Amino acid sequence: MSKCPHCGAEIQFNPKSKNVHCEYCGSDFNPKELKTDIKKAKNEKTLDGRAFSCTQCGATLLSFDETAVTFCSYCGSQNMIEEKMIGQTAPDFIIPFSKTKDQCIANYKKKISSFLFCPGYMKSDVIIKKFRGIYMPYGIYYFEHHGDNTNKGQKYNHRSGDYVYYDDYTIHANVDATYDGISYDLLSKFYDDYSVSIPFNYKEAEDFNPNYLPGFYADSKDVDIDTYLNDAKKIAMDDSSRFFKKHSIYSKYSCHHPTVSFQVKDKKIGLFPVYFVSIMDKDKEHIHYAVINGQTGKVAADMPIDFFKYIIFSVVLAVPIFFLLNSMPVFLPVHINIFTIIMSIVAFIIYSIELDKLNKKDNHFNDKGFSKQEINKKKSKKNMKFSYVIKFLISILLSFFVIITSPVEDYYYYGSSIIGLIFILWFFKDLITTYNLTVSRPIPQLDKRGGDESV
Repeated sequence: MSKCPHCGAEIQFNPKSKNVHCEYCGSDFNPKELKTDIKKAKNEKTLDGRAFSCTQCGATLLSFDETAVTFCSYCGSQNMIEEKMIGQTAPDFIIPFSKTKDQCIANYKKKISSFLFCPGYMKSDVIIKKFRGIYMPYGIYYFEHHGDNTNKGQKYNHRSGDYVYYDDYTIHANVDATYDGISYDLLSKFYDDYSVSIPFNYKEAEDFNPNYLPGFYADSKDVDIDTYLNDAKKIAMDDSSRFFKKHSIYSKYSCHHPTVSFQVKDKKIGLFPVYFVSIMDKDKEHIHYAVINGQTGKVAADMPIDFFKYIIFSVVLAVPIFFLLNSMPVFLPVHINIFTIIMSIVAFIIYSIELDKLNKKDNHFNDKGFSKQEINKKKSKKNMKFSYVIKFLISILLSFFVIITSPVEDYYYYGSSIIGLIFILWFFKDLITTYNLTVSRPIPQLDKRGGDESV
């Protein structure tokens, strides 16, 4: 990487000033005007750097300056980091960091403060300070269509007896359309739900310049760029379809799904800025991720639920509701049992939904960048535990039995409802545990293969 032209010391890119800054002599430089250190090898531009591999999970970070790695962003491990020199193929584009670490941390704190049941460990200053700026690899796709484009339509003609006759039409349009900069991340460790949640503005991308890298880390792609080609093309087709639907001709001839046949114009690789941190849960068995767009400051984070905060809130809310219901003249003890049965059914339905989400997440159902080889190897299904079913049945059958037998004394109704609600509360604890698993990841044990990529 470039050195300070004045004193030869290491320089770092400053997102706030958009300049390269030298801490030693205090000089600032325009990154576009500094000499770059990109070499030409086998018709490809390459640049030298260092690769740091985590000895705990195998994930790899790339550094192109003298910055030392003190912990792994992917598993939070503070173990020793293995280092080696690498020659990295230079990407085509880069979106420089425009938000500082402090700005993004402020955005993160604002987001989690609005989450009522957020656990305390998600707010820890020690954890928050570990946000790391990383350039993530993205595939950038370009599509075009120039010339005639045809779609089929029809129009009502007449009715004869039981038959309805329509006339078929071919709708021609002269289309001159291009879509530039549709992007998807090319890193298997960076889950698709995160990258979709923090979209980038490609219009601010610049030709790659290594002078934007000092002070940050990078990661190399491990997903083939063609993996998301059809997804990117679908975005272009859906957008053009919405445009055509606004034209009266297509509605007049009942062409409800007009399409454009786009051709691939080009495919490029870019580095996009992300602040990233992994947060270990209190049991130290799972981690939650938080990512912040280093261009816009938009935050996406796993938001688990603290069960005790949830209980306190529920009790505070339940007490006035209980007295309100008791003040109603038409409220009978049997209504509490009916409420208990309804709550049991609702809890069971929600739990089933969360269990399905957990299975989809564990098997990377919505993550195309995760290698199919790994999906087949790790494919599993979590079934509802028998103990959960027992809690559900007890809470329902106890109240149902009291309703059927219709005892005279009210304490049977209140007693069965209290027991049923205790089991429901127990069941909700299981529900929250399952939900927290859907917004967490197991601590990565990635077979020491350089992350969870297949290479």
